[in-house]
Order: sequence, then structure tokens, then C-alpha cells
Amino acid sequence: MADKKTVDKVKELLDGHVYAPLKEAAEKWLAEADEKYGDKFDEFKEKGSETLDKLGDAAEKFSDKSMEVTDKLTKAGDQIADNADKLADKAAPKIDELKEKAAPKIDELKGKAAPVVDKVTESEFIKQLKAGISSLDEVIDTFSKPEMKENVGEEAAEQIRKHAEAMKAEGKTYCDCPACTKAREILKDLGVDLDAPEVGE
Repeated sequence: MADKKTVDKVKELLDGHVYAPLKEAAEKWLAEADEKYGDKFDEFKEKGSETLDKLGDAAEKFSDKSMEVTDKLTKAGDQIADNADKLADKAAPKIDELKEKAAPKIDELKGKAAPVVDKVTESEFIKQLKAGISSLDEVIDTFSKPEMKENVGEEAAEQIRKHAEAMKAEGKTYCDCPACTKAREILKDLGVDLDAPEVGE
């Protein structure tokens, strides 16, 4: 079926300069189209107009409904937000109250945990301090070795060894170099006295 656009295009073609055979064929085609579909064009146009009107009404109703739904959703959202704020306001004092009640218990738990944590940390520290302190026996043994004499010199190694032997003869147990002396002082501050006799001695 010849549609309106095609008819319009043919008419535009005939408005120009076309050779006779084409013009004749085009005019016949138009006449036939007008005879067969002329009334149809008007009918389609009328129906199309009605359809467009209906679509327009539907779109308007849909738009109104959409606005109504949007408005309801907005109000619902505002209500939810308002309720959330009210709940937060009501909950705040209760939360503060719970925090206040829990604070002493938390402090108590912290107080109980702190000594445990300190004890673990201190135990490791004490362990390392003790490990870093040389006994006089260790000093004598170390500075008697040939490799130590090569490292510090035979004369220095001999002096250190003799000094350690003299201290041991005096009943001393530990090296008195600055590092070992400082470590023993720290241990004493922490309640560990290496010079104190062992229980049962």
C-alpha cells in the first residue's frame, strides 16, 4: 500500500523537471493511489489523530499518577527520616547511660589486663637482659680462645681473662663491663637481683 510519505515524494518529483515518460508514469501512479487510498489517507489521518489524543491523555494521566507516587514516596522517605531522628534522640540517653554503667567495668577489666600485659612484656625483657649478662666463667673461657686473642690482640685478651679470674677469686660471679653492669642494675630495678642467693641455698 502506498503510504503518505511515498506519495509526497512522488509529488515532489513531479514538481521538478522530469522527462515525459517518467512524468506520465508518476501521474498515473498518483491517480491510482488517490483513487484506491485517498479516502484511506484521510481515515488514517483521523484515526491517527484520535490515537495521538488518547496517547496524550494516557501520558497526562500517567504523569499525574507518577507525580502522585513520587509525592507519596517523598513523604514516606521524609517520615522514615523523621522517625529515624526521633529514635536516635530517644536512644542517645540510653546509650550514654549504658556507657556510663559499663565504664567502671571496662576500667576494671583494663586494670586486670594491664598487669598481665606488663608481666608478659617484662618477662621477655628480663629474659633478654639475663641472656646479655656474661658470667665470669664465660668471660674466662671466651678470652682464652685463640680466635679471641686474634680479634682483640693477645695482650688485651690476656688482661681481660686475668681480670675475670681475679674477680672470680673474690667470689664474684658476673662480668663487670659497662654493658653487663648496666643490665644488672636494670634487673635489680625490676626486682631481679642476680647477686641475691637462690632460695634454698
